[in-house]
Amino acid sequence: MSVPLYRLGVDVGGTFTDLLLLREDTGETWRAKVPSTPEDQSLAVIRGKDQVLSNIPNGADVILHVVNHGTTVATNVILEQKGAKVALVVTEGYKDILQTRRSQVPGNLASWIIWPKPELLAPLELTVEAPGRLATDGTEVRKFDEVIFEERFRPIAKEKPDAVTISLINSFANPVHEEAAKRVVAKLLPDTSVSISSEVLPELMEYERTITTVVNSYVEPSVRHYLGNLLQSLERKAQHLRILRSDGGLSSVSLASRFPVTWVLSGPAGGVSGVVSVVADQTKFKNLITLDMGGTSTDVALIENGVPRIRRETKVADLIVKAPSIDVRTVGAGGGSIAKVPEVTKALRVGPESAGAIPGPACYGKGGSTATVTDANAVLGYLPRSLLGGTFDLDLNAAKKAVQQVADDLGIGLYEAAEGILKVSNETMYGALRLVSVEQGYDPRDFSLVAFGGAGPLHANSLGKLLGAFPVIIPPSPGVLCAFGDAMTLLQHEVGKTFIRILQQTDKRDTLDAFDGLLEQVRAVMHDEQGVPEKKQLHKFQADLRYSGQAINISVDVQLESLRKLGLPYLQELFEAEHDKLFTYRLSSNVELVNLRVIAEELKYDLPIKELEQATSVIPPDSSISSKTTLVFGGNEFADSPIWNRLSLKNGHAVLGPCIISEMDSNTVVLPGFRAEIDAVGNVLIHEVRDKQGYEVPAGKELDTVTVDIFENALRNARNEMDTLMTKTTMSPAIREQQDEFNVIAEPTGKMVAGQLGSFIGGFLDVWKDTIEPGDIFLTNDPYSVSGAISHHNDWLILMPIHVKEELIAWTANMGHMTDVGGSVPGSLPCAASSIFEEGIQIPVTKVASRGVWNEDLMEVIYRNVRLPDWNRGDVRALVAACTIAGKRMVELYTRFGITVYFAAIDELLDRNRKAVSSIINTSIADEPAYFEDWIDDDGQGVGPWKIACTMSKKDGRLNFDFSGTDPQSPSSINFYLNVNMFKMFVGVYLLVVYDSSVVANDGFHDLIDVFIPEGSLLRPIRPAAVSCRTHLLARLMDVLSALLGQKSPQFMTAAGFSDSPHFMYSGYRQTGEWFQLYWIGFGGIPGRPIGDGPDGHCLWPAMKAIPNEFLELYYPLRIEVFNTVADSGGPGLYRGGNAQRIFWRFLEDGEISIHDDRWLTKPWGVLSGEPGARSTKVLVKYSEDPENPPREALGSKQDRIKVSTGDVLEWITWGGGGWGDPLKRDPEVVALEVRRRLVTARGARRYGVVLHEDCKVDVQGTASLREEMRSVSSRETESEEVFNRGGSWEELRASCLEETGLPAPIPPWEVNLRGSMTQLQWFKEWKAKHSHEVERHG
Repeated sequence: MSVPLYRLGVDVGGTFTDLLLLREDTGETWRAKVPSTPEDQSLAVIRGKDQVLSNIPNGADVILHVVNHGTTVATNVILEQKGAKVALVVTEGYKDILQTRRSQVPGNLASWIIWPKPELLAPLELTVEAPGRLATDGTEVRKFDEVIFEERFRPIAKEKPDAVTISLINSFANPVHEEAAKRVVAKLLPDTSVSISSEVLPELMEYERTITTVVNSYVEPSVRHYLGNLLQSLERKAQHLRILRSDGGLSSVSLASRFPVTWVLSGPAGGVSGVVSVVADQTKFKNLITLDMGGTSTDVALIENGVPRIRRETKVADLIVKAPSIDVRTVGAGGGSIAKVPEVTKALRVGPESAGAIPGPACYGKGGSTATVTDANAVLGYLPRSLLGGTFDLDLNAAKKAVQQVADDLGIGLYEAAEGILKVSNETMYGALRLVSVEQGYDPRDFSLVAFGGAGPLHANSLGKLLGAFPVIIPPSPGVLCAFGDAMTLLQHEVGKTFIRILQQTDKRDTLDAFDGLLEQVRAVMHDEQGVPEKKQLHKFQADLRYSGQAINISVDVQLESLRKLGLPYLQELFEAEHDKLFTYRLSSNVELVNLRVIAEELKYDLPIKELEQATSVIPPDSSISSKTTLVFGGNEFADSPIWNRLSLKNGHAVLGPCIISEMDSNTVVLPGFRAEIDAVGNVLIHEVRDKQGYEVPAGKELDTVTVDIFENALRNARNEMDTLMTKTTMSPAIREQQDEFNVIAEPTGKMVAGQLGSFIGGFLDVWKDTIEPGDIFLTNDPYSVSGAISHHNDWLILMPIHVKEELIAWTANMGHMTDVGGSVPGSLPCAASSIFEEGIQIPVTKVASRGVWNEDLMEVIYRNVRLPDWNRGDVRALVAACTIAGKRMVELYTRFGITVYFAAIDELLDRNRKAVSSIINTSIADEPAYFEDWIDDDGQGVGPWKIACTMSKKDGRLNFDFSGTDPQSPSSINFYLNVNMFKMFVGVYLLVVYDSSVVANDGFHDLIDVFIPEGSLLRPIRPAAVSCRTHLLARLMDVLSALLGQKSPQFMTAAGFSDSPHFMYSGYRQTGEWFQLYWIGFGGIPGRPIGDGPDGHCLWPAMKAIPNEFLELYYPLRIEVFNTVADSGGPGLYRGGNAQRIFWRFLEDGEISIHDDRWLTKPWGVLSGEPGARSTKVLVKYSEDPENPPREALGSKQDRIKVSTGDVLEWITWGGGGWGDPLKRDPEVVALEVRRRLVTARGARRYGVVLHEDCKVDVQGTASLREEMRSVSSRETESEEVFNRGGSWEELRASCLEETGLPAPIPPWEVNLRGSMTQLQWFKEWKAKHSHEVERHG
């Protein structure tokens, strides 16, 4: 008789460690749940192993065949910030690659005011720059000098880092420099682990590759120690230990130790694997959507034909790393999610904040007093009086008290509030479920919903009803399903390589050879390091492709035999079919191969699962009822609802809702009108009952508070879908990478109900007097056609009416910045334009599609007038697709809620925003008027400064913004047609984000804000005034708004830092005759804020981010030799302004550049004794003329068609943010740390009154003396200090201009003879007369 083999699945969670023992020949299982041991997770694993083995004969003597382990060790290291002390080696000129990230601030407009930037995993004081440089094709530009590098690294070695990351520019193309650096590090730190990016992630995009490799280093020592302890504890107790990866496969301990970044999401992967094993492999249901709901969050994923979808990135907290993982999306909705009602909006919010394990939900009786989702479930009777097999009693009175507080805040009843909490929580999860289904091109009605985790089965029936995904399936022991998945999973490994080339120009043989090389590598790893013979390996082949110009990669599974037979058109069809499925369209553009990949899996072998005993009747006996309760659903009470004991239910049993099916680790709610059946392997299958026998709860036809909150969540999700599609599919880097696109969802009259910059629809409806029919599509890019709702010709606006049966129910619109629209200069943003006729094609409001039929001839005329027609075609298709998707969502809402509730919810959301803004105005904005003025330095033609002036006043609960005093429109192109609704939205979002950042902003508050802008001024130019260089006024306006609000409410008082939005264009012909054209947006220092320092080299515009430099070098003839921040450029303050960016562009082809910039003369002001940030500078270094001693030319801030030659370098330094508060109050130790981090120099530290020793330690006595001396300076003794520190008056700045900037001071606009339509306006005549008198007086 053979000895039975056992395998153990282990899943370590934050509170409990779950274990499942499986006997391989019979399928029998035994389960255990033990408290986790965070100090050393292996202790709980061993304790649980011993406990579960005690259930079988001679368990203590059993040697386990295999232990498959899903663990949160790596995840917890990141979340708890308890990882290794990591040193980072980067390419010379890139020391701040982690500091600037991709320059992105998450959130909406004004989120930068409240966003706390996370600490770096590899600190700057442990970052060293390596000499040497590779080109994008892997060739060597500068040799790697090992002697110099060793000298630079020795001080880092003395700091004894726990781990080292090496990530060099373009190492994806050639690892030679990284390998050389690794040899030096190994020499100096022989016992320290080293991760190199060319091994961890040999793919394009420098930040993503660096952060991924840093995460690998950060967690590696901890996981190596953990796995070592576990192996030692399992010695002679188990034959094999394997670790579950994020992609659902298993890894050997040796591979898991070297590449722990591949299993940072090991925990969620186990649950999805369990669903595959218990449901997909054992039943007819192969298409599944999974829902894993725990205490703090919910994870969702999609399984198609029994295979989970994989994505190529993993998100943990704020970190996104490029490692393959099951496509699990996580939302902050769990049993412990806290319900609250913000005072300003009176909206019900649930999560993401959680009560955690301590104090936990109120009903746990551990001191919690705030209402949670679990409390709501308890109040409604969805939980039995005791949990965990009767060992844990619930405090129902505490739950009712907590939920009653929410009810009181909302002005509703207890049960209504409890149901509202569940509905809002369900809507959050519903949004996530749509992310993995609808947004990926799948209809959830073609899938079944599988729920597990401690809380998932409580919400499964409701979510299945929302999705239409039936049957809803609850696997056996859903609380330990992850452990079951771990037990059933098999070994896996993958290798890949970057393989960038145009598909139509690629040789099929090269592609097949590349796959063969990868196949050889993966076979060797599986055999040598995983112990899997080649005959027991299954190999899958994948390619990542995209349309040339896109940034998103779409992975497709490749059959090598089909590739050999059909050639590369086979790959093209695979890609285009998937693109069409995901985004609803195809393009005529070239297709580009990006990456190739081979995945090896251990051949699956059948492991039996023990089936349940067959029931003799459909209805289970009464003995299966453990107790009865009263359930509340839809405002109705269902008394004597049974609580079924799941363990007593057999195959074939069926129960009707309302009821609860209870087991030790979970409870399943079956709603009225639904039926739950038990299948052969113990799954609960919930179906809708056709004959509901009086159980149907009528759908609500009247509006309530909770419905409004659900509607708001749905609008947020719809808008997010629009953003996602745009950033994934567009061609123009400004849209795709820098996310210069803004969308709107509006009600029929044009009021925005979701969006960002206010409604574009009102301006359209004011001018469009023709028919509006279903299927119509409108296009415009003309600012003068829509009252400035779009502000220059590069912004193309698509508008779509949304109808249901010929009734207009909504509008969707999306605006995106096109790289080119024709005109006098490439990029269509001429600095020297004198009218809009030089700025490219003008498209007045035009119907380009009528009842779904496009006017193709008209579109071709439009595309004929731009330099990059394929890009514009692709971007228009993306704009239309985004509007179409949002339109579908509005139709779904209309259908779901009905006409009455649909429009009532919209009205209520508009009114809610109005009440919120009204409350803020009345309680937080002082009555006294506030005035502020700021300037654009010049107009590119030697004239400036140009003033924006605004007075903010409050009367009768309304704010008024009067821009009287703003200078006249410029004869150049710096004018900005400020749309009144857009400015109102700026004001409203600034007010709301501080008080309730989760609110969906809309136009409801617009009547509370009045705006006056003089016609003919800079902010309301008269056609045909040029507007192509309007970006500086747009950004400066945000500084003005901060200054106005900040004078009256300290929550908004920030220094200056929006300041500018620098644009850079580079174009010409390559020597091959191919045209190239780059449009790039730069960023600078975010100002000091009430919450702390301004981040360095970041963007204040919502969601914008930097284009990866490796991407730029791959597609354009340039090399970015320096990309870091500038020490001391941020204004000193209690909270320092963010430092500027330094970018050195080396041009590899002759061409022309254009520059849009400002703040080269004025400085971003500091506030509350904070000092101003540094100016921007642009210098062209002409190496083409003299390689040894190149001439240096200071460039103006706004110039077109600057000739550059091969080898020349543009040195561009952006602005620094202003400082906030007195720098003499800044902690000296923080200043010293920033000196070590090279964010502040030792000399710059003295601006904070800090004196340092040579070792960068604080000289305490010297610091005290210097600060006392600085405080005694007369400027600091004045009783009434200036709020704003501009670094000097205009007269002083002009006087020192040439000496400090190398450029002559601009001529004031009143000293030139301005011409234009505005000259006949009375206010202009008064402005001119006033300044004429001043000139005479000073003359």
